[in-house]
Order: sequence, then C-alpha cells, then structure tokens
Amino acid sequence: MALFWLIFGIALIVLEAFHQAFFAVFLGAGSLVAALVAAVGAPLGVQLAVFAVVGLGGLSLIRPVVARVVDRHRVPVRLKGVHDIVGQAALTLDEVGDELHPGHAMLAGERWLAVTDSGASLPPSTHVVITAVHGTTLVVRAASVASATQAPPAG
Repeated sequence: MALFWLIFGIALIVLEAFHQAFFAVFLGAGSLVAALVAAVGAPLGVQLAVFAVVGLGGLSLIRPVVARVVDRHRVPVRLKGVHDIVGQAALTLDEVGDELHPGHAMLAGERWLAVTDSGASLPPSTHVVITAVHGTTLVVRAASVASATQAPPAG
C-alpha cells in the first residue's frame, strides 16, 4: 500500500506543475505522509485518516496563505478589451494546433483556449504572439515567426 500512496502522491505533485492552483500539491503531500504511515505498518483506516488530515488541512490552512503570496507577486496586465490582447506575448501550455486541434496558452496569468493562425502545431512552452481573437479563443503564432514576418524589408 505504501507504493500506491507514493506513486499517487508523486503524480499529484507533478499534476500541480501544469495548473498551479495549489490543490494537488496538498493532496500529494497527504499521500506521501500516508505512504510513510503505510511503510511502518499502519492499517488502511489510519492511512486514509492521515491522508485526509494532511491533505485537507493543507488545503484549508496553508493554501489560502500561499495563494495570497503568489497573487501579491503576480504582475498585473491591464487589458481594456480584445484589441489590447492582439500583439501580446503568451506561452503555450500544451500542443496548440488548428481549430480542430486547439490547445491552451497562458496570457496575463490566465489560461486561454488557443489555435494557430497557420494550422501548424506548436509544442508546449512555445513563446507566441497573439494575432487575433475569435470569441474566447486566441489565434497565435510562434514569437520567432511573428517577429520575422513583422520585420521591415531589407534594402
């Protein structure tokens, strides 16, 4: 059972890296403590209780403090409307493709649905520039491609 708690805890902590909402990390910590309790031979009921106390305790006591600290250090981006978004830099969070294969991009600390303007897929962690907005979907282009196409002609 200790192996289950260990794998479950690591998976939750890795999951936290993708959404950074500070939920999974506390449940992951509860799972890791439950793995330690299981390793010393405690019964399943005690393991579940330790998981619940550590996980839910972290969510209710520590998460609000961590969230306030993170929000305090977040750089605010003031956007007045859709037209202010065009030309802004963003970062792809997962693979972003055409309209049939959308992905997500991070803009001003928020996760947005995104598609590419060329139809070619962009891998995760690609710096992009927003070229248009369709509803709540960003249309993006790789930053290196965007700067090359916007450069003045030579000569």
